[in-house]
Order: sequence, then structure tokens, then C-alpha cells
Amino acid sequence: MKSESLHFFWQDAYRTHASSVMAFLASRLGQREDAEDVLQETFVRAIRAGDSLREPERLRAYLFSIAHNLMINKIRKHSRVLRFEVVPSDGSTIEKHADSQAASPEEMASFHHLEERLQKVLEELTPRYRQAFELAVIEQESYRAIAEKTGWTLAQVKINVYRARRKAIAGLANLLPEPQEGTS
Repeated sequence: MKSESLHFFWQDAYRTHASSVMAFLASRLGQREDAEDVLQETFVRAIRAGDSLREPERLRAYLFSIAHNLMINKIRKHSRVLRFEVVPSDGSTIEKHADSQAASPEEMASFHHLEERLQKVLEELTPRYRQAFELAVIEQESYRAIAEKTGWTLAQVKINVYRARRKAIAGLANLLPEPQEGTS
């Protein structure tokens, strides 16, 4: 493909797909600036991929795939706060926050151990529960969005997320601090 026609191809591709890719990224990243950065990098990588992307039906899927992977990398790289929410049997909520910038080496080692343990727990879940956990807890998707993505009913989503959380909590139970005597 000639340089000029290649230029027009990518201009047209940007006009056609940039707004939907941007909407996808902005809805998940929350910060417009971050979404714009990832959008730009998405098209840079697509352009570098070469002639294999000249088919319009493959281009859109490829752009979304690149954008998704770059978004995940950005979240992992820039995530400073990890929030785990555990609901004990008494119904109260415990929130644990780990600020990676202020953490001591011991806290970081403990955090990495927790991360590894959570990964093992997720690997032990059935695919359905793992998907429910990842979408609801990690990606913080709404139940309605999960139902649309998976084809499950809203009731199935609630059940799968509930069961996945219970199994994750059970798998991580020995990492939770022991209740101190004399407190309730």
C-alpha cells in the first residue's frame, strides 16, 4: 500500500473507531487523560502491526483488543491503592487499603503474598465463578453490565458473584487477622 493511501486508511480508521474505543476506555479508566493516552497508544500499535489489519472486520476487534490490554497494563502499573472488601458473618464491612508508596518492605511482602494467594484462589474457582469475581470485584462492573456481557440473568449474576466472593474469602481466611479477645 502506498504511503499516501496508507495515511488515508488510518485517518478513516481513526474517524470510524476512535470514538467507540475512547468511550470504552473512558468508562473503565475514569480519567479522560488516561483514556486519551491509551487511545493514542492503541492506534500507534495498530499502525505498527502492518498490513494484516487492512480488513475492516478484523480492525475493530483488534483495536479493542489492543485497547483492553493497554488499559489493563496501565491499571496494574499505576494502581496505588488496592481495596479488598470482606464481609464477615456478622454483616459488618472491613476495608483494607494498601498504599504501595507508603508501605514498608514487610507490608509489601505481605501484600505480594496476598496477591499470589488471591491468584491461586481464583485459579481454583470454576470458570463461571472466576469470571463473576473478576468482573464484579476486580473490574467493578455493575451486575447489569455483567449480565449483558455473559448472557446470565440478573439473578444468576448475583448468585455467581456471591458464591465466588464466599469461596475467595474462604480461600483467603487464614490470611485475615485473628480477632482479638475481649473485642466483639
